[in-house]
Amino acid sequence: MLNLDNAALQDLLRQAPTSPRLRSHLLLHIGHDDQVQRLAIALRRGSYIRPHVHSMQWEMLVLLNGSLDVLFFDDTARVQERIRLAPDCTKVLQIPQGQVHGASVVADDTVVIEVKPGPYRANEFMDWAPAENSPEAASFVEWLAGAFP
Repeated sequence: MLNLDNAALQDLLRQAPTSPRLRSHLLLHIGHDDQVQRLAIALRRGSYIRPHVHSMQWEMLVLLNGSLDVLFFDDTARVQERIRLAPDCTKVLQIPQGQVHGASVVADDTVVIEVKPGPYRANEFMDWAPAENSPEAASFVEWLAGAFP
């Protein structure tokens, strides 16, 4: 049995600031073949959630702590919608299959649960979004923080 108790959550939050990606993951499923993929993700401001799409699956985000803006894009990189996950507004967001999305972390110590149907499929990153750790990634993260429709 996998359990996200307070100790596991605190450990996840301690790992995020020391990670080069400014986030840490805790798998809540057994393996890539599980029919439901689920994980807890702790994020810090500045973490780059590169715009991507899931052509074969939907995705659900459940906010546990902090604040995160999810941005939806069209195929030409234009922001179509921005939804804030925060304690005082949206706490659960289901992203439809085929919808291009990324995110901007609003508050340190943000934690979300991500749920998708399995088996595991890698994110399909958008060509117009810079690769993680590329020289352009930092300025793109900055742009995401202020991008609106």
